[in-house]
Amino acid sequence: MLTMRMIGPNAYRIREDDQPIGRIRFASERVPGVWLWHVTVNVPGPQSTGSATTLDDAKAQFEAAWLAFKEQHGPEKLAKAYAGMNLRKSP
Repeated sequence: MLTMRMIGPNAYRIREDDQPIGRIRFASERVPGVWLWHVTVNVPGPQSTGSATTLDDAKAQFEAAWLAFKEQHGPEKLAKAYAGMNLRKSP
């Protein structure tokens, strides 16, 4: 299940279970402003990113991209990427 947590004004961290997997933020520096999203799980290959005019659209696009990303890379690659991302959590 995906959850969002506010990390700043118009900025959110996306998690699946307790694993951080992405971010969504409002880019007010763009004219007109847009919601930018990206998957932050590091695996070789193109990164999943996008933009939307509304937060709801950004959330829907992120979710669709995340499901495709998981299917493309599979559980083994994701587990390896998570291990690298979670080095600071290790004892």
